[in-house]
Amino acid sequence: MKPIVLKTKDPSDDLIGTVRLTPAAEKVVRRLRCKTGMPIRQIVSEIIIQAEPLIGFDCVSDCED
Repeated sequence: MKPIVLKTKDPSDDLIGTVRLTPAAEKVVRRLRCKTGMPIRQIVSEIIIQAEPLIGFDCVSDCED
């Protein structure tokens, strides 16, 4: 399985209460909601939590692991 790779940027102190999905990601989440009956919030939260170990980093600037 290919790892998920995220490009890094300098961190910000902004809090995240709401996240806007891209149209393609929203279609995926809606399909998953139809298949599972789970609330979208729970689906997205589970995906993020379970995917964390699969994420690698492509450092744009000097970054530490």
